Amino acid sequence: MYRLEVSVGENDLAIQVFRILEREVRFGRGRVYVEDGKIVAEAADASSLRSLLHTVFRVLYVVEHVAAL
Repeated sequence: MYRLEVSVGENDLAIQVFRILEREVRFGRGRVYVEDGKIVAEAADASSLRSLLHTVFRVLYVVEHVAAL
């Protein structure tokens, strides 16, 4: 099992968005969830983890730009 934690500091909007996405980003080989104020991606293999990380960072990019508006 591969696991990566992403700390977003005090970014409450990002945490709220990922709490919503916890239900959406879940499949047989991995999932994304929030734990202790960190975004956690877990996957069965490196390729699945790469895919999840792409999703995490794409969403963080959008959240940061929306928050700047």
